Amino acid sequence: MHFGHRPEWDQKQSECIQTLFQGIAKDHGVDVATVQQYSMEREFLVAAAVIFRFGVLYLFVAYLFTGRIRRRFHDDNTGFWIMTLTMAAGVSLAAVMVGILGSIVIETFRLNSVHLSYRMNRIPFREHWAMLFACGCVVFGLVALLRSHIKLRTDGRPG
Repeated sequence: MHFGHRPEWDQKQSECIQTLFQGIAKDHGVDVATVQQYSMEREFLVAAAVIFRFGVLYLFVAYLFTGRIRRRFHDDNTGFWIMTLTMAAGVSLAAVMVGILGSIVIETFRLNSVHLSYRMNRIPFREHWAMLFACGCVVFGLVALLRSHIKLRTDGRPG
């Protein structure tokens, strides 16, 4: 049985975290409320850097995939857009999953600990996955829109 499924888990976890916060507050000479407040905050620059890196990688992947779709459906505009919408959802979902995994790895190295515990829910890709998925779909669509206007040579390659 997983500990989180036991009825006493929430109370025990709360007591443990409260003891931890009291110890940190005592060691640093601050109020427990201050420790609790900082435990819920993230460093903006770290989160922005992680999302930016994955965003640049996603743009590159979207550019490659839309180019392949464009070459495959060079004479069929309807097929191009149907495949683009399908791939936008699939590639965005895969990107969010890779982003979650990448964020966990970066957070593990940043904190020098594999024990992420309650911090796991504050990782940007986990906290904002739906928004990142939607943005991924929109970006994929915009890249496809740009790629759809590239004139193709007779052999089906961008020219």
